[in-house]
Amino acid sequence: MRLQRFLKLKYLGILVLVGVISAGIWYSQLSNRHKAIVKTRLLHGFRIIDHDWEISYNDNSIALESPDLLVDNIYQSMDGPQAILNLELNPDKNSLKWITGFKAEVYREGTSEHNNDFLCHTNIDFFNGVHYKNLKLPKRINSQYPRLGTLSNGINELKFPEGFGFPMAGNDAFIIASRTLNHNIEDAFFKVKHQIEFTTENADARLKPLMPKALVLVLDYDRENPDNPEPSDDPNLCLPLDLKNHSFPNAEGVRFAAHWVLPKGEHLYKFDVTYQLQLKDDTQIHAMAAHLHPDAQEFTLYDLTEDKPVYTINCENYDEKIGLKNVPTYSSSEGLQIYADHEYELQLLTNNPSDEFRDMMAVLFVYLYDREMDEHLQATSYLQ
Repeated sequence: MRLQRFLKLKYLGILVLVGVISAGIWYSQLSNRHKAIVKTRLLHGFRIIDHDWEISYNDNSIALESPDLLVDNIYQSMDGPQAILNLELNPDKNSLKWITGFKAEVYREGTSEHNNDFLCHTNIDFFNGVHYKNLKLPKRINSQYPRLGTLSNGINELKFPEGFGFPMAGNDAFIIASRTLNHNIEDAFFKVKHQIEFTTENADARLKPLMPKALVLVLDYDRENPDNPEPSDDPNLCLPLDLKNHSFPNAEGVRFAAHWVLPKGEHLYKFDVTYQLQLKDDTQIHAMAAHLHPDAQEFTLYDLTEDKPVYTINCENYDEKIGLKNVPTYSSSEGLQIYADHEYELQLLTNNPSDEFRDMMAVLFVYLYDREMDEHLQATSYLQ
């Protein structure tokens, strides 16, 4: 009996050892991004580090504090650990609220100041089915990409101009995804938290509604060999990264790369985004914010019809390390006029001074005066 029990324990130990070795081999073959996902889930799942979001609702703001995220490696853009939260930003089902701005800051443990080096991005998405159903505009469901905005390296706050906001009905559902970055500290081993804040106004503020649109600069690539590690000599082709998660359709519905390897030196990228704007009427842009990666220099919305820029965002990179120091935002009550019968393109100027790996994404969030929504809200009970 003792021998049988010993043999059972022995075989169990062998199975556990084989399982541990297999798991180790599997883990070692993962990409840096997927290693971060596994580590974060284990650390949160076993309660080794703080795993909860803290949520605080106030009269004119909503504050979120993320779980701990462990920075223990170099994490390029889109590779670091992240925390995701589903929540209702307006839990009062009988009222409308306006979002008038949002901010994301990252704090290294033991510090009390936001550290730009550790902000990869904070994505703010809304469930468009819930959003437009609650606002009684079901015809808009699935009509556009439902992202309110992104804050990222070099830009941690966006304020809408006075008199404007993004409307949300009661029980509106949002997804907050905040990811950590670390380009520069090779021996890192510390925790960070993301603190996110929304400023809000009640329905009686009677603001003018803004419609967010994400304009994505995408590039074609060698479709016969997309994973070729050698950059192409063809200036119209890029070396794509993670086509599964970061591709976007062109005007014909063919998916192009939205995340690519940045070649050395100066490059100017252009892409027609008229089809992404989907303008039915002339309107105004009242706010803009760009999601870019380090080495971006200038990002322009260009009017092809008039052959002149609508607006250019001039980026500031750090000289002594990798990172975007400042990516200015645009916010104006007067706004910039754009036209339904014009064609527009994004132009991105980059300058990569290094032989090392660098990557790029380029998304311009524009916030347009939403006349249809304005007239709709005036005619419904929300603003009565």
